[in-house]
Amino acid sequence: MPADSLRAHGVDAAQAAQVAALVVAAVEGTVALCRARRSTEPLDRTTAQLQSLVATVIKG
Repeated sequence: MPADSLRAHGVDAAQAAQVAALVVAAVEGTVALCRARRSTEPLDRTTAQLQSLVATVIKG
C-alpha cells in the first residue's frame, strides 16, 4: 500500500492516506490518457511530478 510506505518514511497517517489516494488517482487517469493517445509520454510526465511530490512530502 502506498500509504504504508509513506508512513514508514515518517509521514503522518492522514497525510499519507491523502497522498496515496492522489497517487493512485493520478496513475489511473494517466493510464487512460496513455491509451487514448497511444503514447507513454503522459506516464513519463506524471511519474516525474509524483516523484517530486512524494519526495517533498517525505522531507516534511
